[in-house]
Amino acid sequence: MKKIFAVLSIFFISFLTSINVYGGDIVRIGLERAYKNVSQISVNDSAVRVGIGDNNKYSINLGAYVIKPVGNTYYNTEEYKDTYEQAAALLPEYRGTNCITALTDKGWTVYVRADSAKLDKPIVKTGPYCVGFAVNGTYKFIVDGSSACRIMAEDGIISLGENTYRGDIEFYRQGSVMTAVNVLEKEKYLYGVVTSEMPSSWPMEALKAQAVAAGTYVEKNKERHVGYELCDTVHCQAYYGTQKESESGRKAVNETAGKELYYNGEPIDAVYFSSDGGATFNSEDVWSSATPYLKAVKDTYEKESREWTRTFTYQELTNICAANGYGIGNVVAVTAEYTPEGLVSSLTFKGSKGNKTIIKDAIRSAFHPSSEGSLLSRNFRIIGGTQTEGDKVYVIGTEGQKTTEYTSVSAQNGEGKQGKIGNKFVIMDNNSSETVVAAVTTVGTPGTVTLQGKGYGHGAGMSQYGAKAMAEEGYSYTDILKFYYKDVEIK
Repeated sequence: MKKIFAVLSIFFISFLTSINVYGGDIVRIGLERAYKNVSQISVNDSAVRVGIGDNNKYSINLGAYVIKPVGNTYYNTEEYKDTYEQAAALLPEYRGTNCITALTDKGWTVYVRADSAKLDKPIVKTGPYCVGFAVNGTYKFIVDGSSACRIMAEDGIISLGENTYRGDIEFYRQGSVMTAVNVLEKEKYLYGVVTSEMPSSWPMEALKAQAVAAGTYVEKNKERHVGYELCDTVHCQAYYGTQKESESGRKAVNETAGKELYYNGEPIDAVYFSSDGGATFNSEDVWSSATPYLKAVKDTYEKESREWTRTFTYQELTNICAANGYGIGNVVAVTAEYTPEGLVSSLTFKGSKGNKTIIKDAIRSAFHPSSEGSLLSRNFRIIGGTQTEGDKVYVIGTEGQKTTEYTSVSAQNGEGKQGKIGNKFVIMDNNSSETVVAAVTTVGTPGTVTLQGKGYGHGAGMSQYGAKAMAEEGYSYTDILKFYYKDVEIK
């Protein structure tokens, strides 16, 4: 990047010449966390370069900027200049009008509002990409070109709000709002991803595995959004610009540069998650279809999976089911079925008006309407507040001894009427009698359902905590990747 910025620093006029100032693959990251469909964006750098699309950019140094969408009708004076300063020097010629400096595809010029004067000049209506740059509340210039406005800082690290980003910031406008898009080299993007997704203190081989998985994920998922390829949230990959970069993360990216995961000659969908608690899923047990390299594994390496507990009253479960539109009335029970690896494969809510069974990742997301949101994983056990443990009652008959668990015992008379006989009773036959005292223990809170779980995430692909554990045991990043992604090549 130093060489790139040196080249840019000697450029000062030729806006029409289109030059790719990047050295590698380019990615476009929508900064949705803070700048999705907003009415304005603040840029804290005073010295920036401004351009249209991937063309060369002009140096501007007016102060901190607030960028907003602009839509007006102007006269274009068509006096094109090479710099902002040269065009701004023309403004006094239009004193008494509402005029502003404008950067267009042909260079800098002056626009005059059509409702403030009558000129013998072409009338233009600003295009769909037009944005204005204000300093201290006053517009200094607008950018009105055939593609989106882009800016970059003179030092290559631009400051938006409370964060900083490498490369360019593009303003993807949609009517009266816009989204900030970070346009930069893929490797520089991965600098910000690796230690946003994984702690910088973790072993280097785990960080390398994360770098390769993240880089491969980019190649497979470049069409997830309109207007940009990926976003900066966990919907795609966590990315905070330079804020969470680290020396170890950059080293992991640099030492695996260009390495990606392939299956049958194509980049794989290298999905990953935090921890599995002991096993991963087949892809078809999470999403719609089977993916040959995303197979369930019994994870004997992971040692630090997150443990969690969620407790729900039956009224809360009823509310959750109602919010999801299940239409089963009042929930009276919850049951689960499990995979051979011990993960929940289906969950059934039993209600007063019917039952609802859910499968795959809907098991986690079904709980989204609750106060704590979706479940952290599908590695959990159900504990009902009505479960009990205690003595057994032995009944001797012609077929031999039978054992029955009990929570209470009743007697029945010849008319069929029943009555509870309490927790202390006597079993008798013709020869002897035995007194049995109930020792009942309630598991969980009465009137509730508790889910006791471990792990965090959808459960398909690479466990990040598993990668950490394998690295600590001396496995290489290639060993880690080939354990979690089956039959893949790394090249």
